[in-house]
Amino acid sequence: MDGARRLPNLRRKLSQNKLDAFLVSGWENRYYLTGFTGDSGTLLVTADRTILFVDSRFSEQAKLESPQWEVVQFERFHTDLAKQWQELKARFIGFESQLVSYADFKEMERQSPQNLFVPVAGMVEELRAVKEVGEIQAIRRAIKAAEVGLEKTLQAGLVKKKEEEIAYYLEQCMHDAWAQRAGFDTIVASGLRSALPHGTASNKQVASGEIVLFDWGALRDHYISDLTRCFVLRKPTAKQRAVHQALLEAQLAGLEMIAPGRRGADIDRKVREILAKGAFGDYVYGHGLGHGVGLQVHEEPRLSVRSDAVLQPGHVVTIEPGLYIPGWGGIRLEDMVLVTKTGHEVLTSFPKDLRII
Repeated sequence: MDGARRLPNLRRKLSQNKLDAFLVSGWENRYYLTGFTGDSGTLLVTADRTILFVDSRFSEQAKLESPQWEVVQFERFHTDLAKQWQELKARFIGFESQLVSYADFKEMERQSPQNLFVPVAGMVEELRAVKEVGEIQAIRRAIKAAEVGLEKTLQAGLVKKKEEEIAYYLEQCMHDAWAQRAGFDTIVASGLRSALPHGTASNKQVASGEIVLFDWGALRDHYISDLTRCFVLRKPTAKQRAVHQALLEAQLAGLEMIAPGRRGADIDRKVREILAKGAFGDYVYGHGLGHGVGLQVHEEPRLSVRSDAVLQPGHVVTIEPGLYIPGWGGIRLEDMVLVTKTGHEVLTSFPKDLRII
């Protein structure tokens, strides 16, 4: 992790926004810039200073993990921060408006009435969207842990088990495959519940003939994987096969559209059009087609008709359309894709056929 190489890009953004300094509060953004893994701290970035502001719990850890940063230990956060602004002679100070609470914002204003605090959203997140080689390698490892974990779970069998039992076992299997933990709350949704896009695992017992939807991922080296696959216990019905085939064709079409310069909105719109023209056009997904994945499971860029994102080499995104039929069930397929200079590479390899368990 060499956050120092990323600072020039952030400083250019400060200059463009006419900011004297910028406060970084989010864990993922702190880690991205410094390598500091502590769960509390604030970064202060100016044109020529990089300060990691921490309390006594993290002072030594910050020095070890972020040797290129100036570590300052505070006693009273807002009071000491106000003194820091005076030392830096900073007037226009940007802060992460999507992460700083209103109470903290008002306290900064009260403690530093001479400063102007400027809300800025997504400044570091825009940098994080384009993944470097080391980040892509970490994502590959997270995918591997997830795929190995699910295969072991399926081999153990799902019959007469509760969704939450299956989810717990899957998370243990991912841990055995060197995941630090699950990347997010594991979704195991069976039968009618598979029509719930975010139907987290419940105490429902999986029954023969049902669709079982897994939306799962692993955290490895701080990076996350995110996949979705569907299975059927025993013999699938003709309708289950038809819904799966319709969705698979649309999802493959979406994957083929991934390339530099493509607009996420256009890809989402095309997949929706394909599904809308089919036999199950009344049940097309209401969520976005996909999203970036990295230090967070949902990050930039967004592939949605409401997004203006344009794909660039280094983006890692999901393609995850779904068909959700109330009172029957649902099917979703999700792969992770790397945008390359010439097109794309599908990073996930778990089979997408309607596997019978």
